Amino acid sequence: MSAVLEIDDLHVRFTSRRGLRGRSVVHAVDGVSLTLGRGETLGLVGESGCGKSTLVRTVFGLNTPASGSVSILGQRMQGLAPAARRKVLSSVQLVFQDPYSSLDPRMRVHDIVAEPLRIAGRYAPERVVELLAEVGLDADVQQRRPAQFSGGQRQRIGIARALALRPEILVLDEPVSALDVSVQAQVVNLLMDLQERLGLSYLFIAHDLAVVRHLSDRVAVMRQGRIVETGDRDQIFDAPRHPYTASLLASIPHPDPYLRPGAPPRP
Repeated sequence: MSAVLEIDDLHVRFTSRRGLRGRSVVHAVDGVSLTLGRGETLGLVGESGCGKSTLVRTVFGLNTPASGSVSILGQRMQGLAPAARRKVLSSVQLVFQDPYSSLDPRMRVHDIVAEPLRIAGRYAPERVVELLAEVGLDADVQQRRPAQFSGGQRQRIGIARALALRPEILVLDEPVSALDVSVQAQVVNLLMDLQERLGLSYLFIAHDLAVVRHLSDRVAVMRQGRIVETGDRDQIFDAPRHPYTASLLASIPHPDPYLRPGAPPRP
């Protein structure tokens, strides 16, 4: 399986002032290496503050790494000319966590979905209709504003916007965490259908390990800026090797606590 995203020994550091003691260095991403294969879903899990968001921002070029590299579709991003960099980055799009704040409430749906097309000089009204149809929305929603939609519908609009430039990679940042459980299933099924039809690759970031297990092919576990374990989905969930992974899995709510991964035998 060819790689569409390669992160090699990536280090991202931030310097902060610590009172009268001078400055301290925070190793937000500390030697991370990851590979996302074509058509694959890689789940990235870890508690808040472990470095997942910093890693994503670095992939999109919003943070400058201290060392290491990010390669997208075989192009090493460090050192690329700005125009070439923008072209490569158009193949990677982000689906945000909160569908209630990620859509401009003043804009109509047509303009929200059309915005990246206009920026790229590819706008066509029929393309907007096509994108809405891909996520299960009718053309008659185009003149409505986000406040007129449910959370699940708003997330579909956000996905349509992310698909506008025909990306090969979607970075899904907690895409269902703000939705009701019944709606979560609909959005997850939509993502799986889009992946099959369009050949997309997903970097799927989530706290909900049940959703990660359902959607991911492989899983990477991040702690304090480092990847502590990577493996096939079933290996991670059924036979974790790292104690931190085992502790994450043990925190999954289960009606029978003795059936949790790593639980002691039933007395």
